[in-house]
Order: sequence, then structure tokens, then C-alpha cells
Amino acid sequence: MTIFFIIAVALLLPYRFIIRRANRQLMFMQRYTASQVSAEKASIIIAARNEEMNIGKCLESLLAQDFPREQMEIIVVDDQSVDQTAALVRSYADRGIRLISLGKEDAFGKKAAIARGIAAATHGIIITTDADCSYSNKWINTLLYYREKMDAVFVAAPVQFRKEISLLDRFQSLDFMALQGITAAGVSGKYLNMCNGANLLYTKEAFSAVNGFEGIDHIASGDDMLLMEKIDKAFPGGINYCFSEDAIVVTEPAASWAAFIQQRIRWSSKAKNYSSIFTKLTLLLVYLVNAAVVALLLAGIFDFQLLKYGLLLTLMKTIVELPFMIRIARFFNKSALIPWFIPIQPMHAFYTVVAGTFGLFSKYRWKGREVG
Repeated sequence: MTIFFIIAVALLLPYRFIIRRANRQLMFMQRYTASQVSAEKASIIIAARNEEMNIGKCLESLLAQDFPREQMEIIVVDDQSVDQTAALVRSYADRGIRLISLGKEDAFGKKAAIARGIAAATHGIIITTDADCSYSNKWINTLLYYREKMDAVFVAAPVQFRKEISLLDRFQSLDFMALQGITAAGVSGKYLNMCNGANLLYTKEAFSAVNGFEGIDHIASGDDMLLMEKIDKAFPGGINYCFSEDAIVVTEPAASWAAFIQQRIRWSSKAKNYSSIFTKLTLLLVYLVNAAVVALLLAGIFDFQLLKYGLLLTLMKTIVELPFMIRIARFFNKSALIPWFIPIQPMHAFYTVVAGTFGLFSKYRWKGREVG
């Protein structure tokens, strides 16, 4: 087992390189603020399934945007909801909200819903978000003005969770902030394609040029990163990251540990479909580092020496990650969460291994459907 510990420490060397590279990238990134109102027009597409508890707040937040109403349209695509989602959206018809409902004979799922919304869109710029999100009143203008200035065909932007009340909330927010920090650094540094479908912008032309979700439409997840990879291949250099507080989208955390694990398994399930070798190797490295922590901690139940190795490896990993986490927490104004970062490390390692393993081999439930 001493040899195993040495191998685990060796894995920390490239892991440390990746985290330090991301931290340096964040250090030099300028926070963006739109200096004037964009002249561009956008279609905001929301794929919604069983969102009666959230869709009203989402639409009110969009309607409160400090952006000319005639330059934006809001399209909600109801993905065969079995609750009152569609009825609630219809109540906004007199305020210009368009509803498209997927029928029983239609293709279903998030990608199918987004594609239907894009086909119906009248503007050349598409912004996708989720039905449980809310926004600063500068969100749309910030994305559009940034796209215009950067001449981008695809823009990824930050997402954060709404609240931190319970241990689960804090755990999710710390985990999600780490993902968002790697996303910001990787996309800005042009070495890693990551994004979140709750906050994306791309041109309709680019979507059409890569034939939309064709080739990835059979994959249950991946309306964001898999599409991003396709567009990156077709438009090298055309992808950017909008590092702006005004562009942050706020979304709901999972309501239970079971829902959280199911969500992360869904996210992990698309990893095997990434075309980028670097992305796959990075994810594999993260998995192996956490798997080493888990293996040593579990073995420590029977051998105190191995427990010490496991705790030491956990501490070393935490020291590598902490400066990066402090920096991204400052951006999201969530520095109060940092004291929780150290004690949840063993739990985070276990969750990473579970989600990564089951994401590759098992089905999961999402919005009442079994997929995968």
C-alpha cells in the first residue's frame, strides 16, 4: 500500500498543474461589464418539463430585463409536462411569451425541445437557459454586447446556486463553483471546452452549420458541452467565456441527496461521448485522484497506517485546490462557504467516484423519465 500511496501522490503532480493553471488563468481574467445597450436581437429558448413551481419566477425575471423588449423574444418549449407548466406559460401570452408544446408523437427530451424552439426563433442569436433560473436585469444585454465585441459564435457564461442553508446546499455550491471555475479558466484559456446549458449563447447560423444536435441527439444529456465541441470544430476560435457578475444565472440546487446524485450521474454520463482527448484525460485524472483518496480511507478502516495515508492525501489535495476555490468563491461572492471546503473533502471524493462510475454504466431518472 505504500507503493499505492506513492502512485497516488504522483497523480497529484499533473492534477496540481491543471488546478494551478486554472487559478493563474482566473487571476488575469478581466471582469466584463457592458458599456452600452447592444443593438443585437436574441431569442431566449427555455426547455421546460414539470416546472410549475419555477417557471413563473423564471419568466418574471426575464420580463424584468433592462433591455429593449422589441429586441428579444422568449420561447418556452414544454417537453410533455404532466403538471401545470404549459398552463402557467399560456397565462403569459398577453405579455409576449410564446409557448410550443411537444406532443406525444413528437421527439422528446431537452435537445428535441431546444431544437424545436430554435426552429421557431425569429432572431439570429439564440440564448438558452433553464426554467428554474433567475437573472440580473443586465443579463441579456451583457451576453449580447459581449458577443458583439468578441465576434463570438458561442458564449459560455457563469451559473451559481441560489441558496446555502443546509449541508447539502453548501456541498453542492462548493462542488458547482469548482466546475464553474474550471469552465471559466478552460474556455477563456482555449484549452478546455466546458459549459452549462442554463447560460449559453450561440448564433443560429452556427447551430445550423453543425446540423444542430445531429449525431448527439441519441445521447440523453449533452445539449451544452457536446454541442460546444461540434461548434468549436466548425468555428475554431469562435468560443468565448463571459466573465461577468452581470451575466451570472442563478439556478436551484437539487432538493435532496438522492436528486443530487442523480443529477451528477446525468452530468457524468455524457463524458464518454466527448471527442476531446484532453477533456477525457482531465476527467480521468480527477476521477483517479479521488478514487485514490477513497481507496485509502476505506482501507484505513482495517489499517490505521492506511487511514493516515488517506488523510494525508486528502490534505495534500485540499492544499492544491484551496487557492483556486478561494478565487472563484470571491467572484461568486460566496467566500463564506470556504470554511466548509476542508471538512467536506472526504465526502466530495466519495461522491465523485460514485457519480463518475455510475455515469458510465447505469441509467438515471430525470424529470420523471428513466434515461441513459
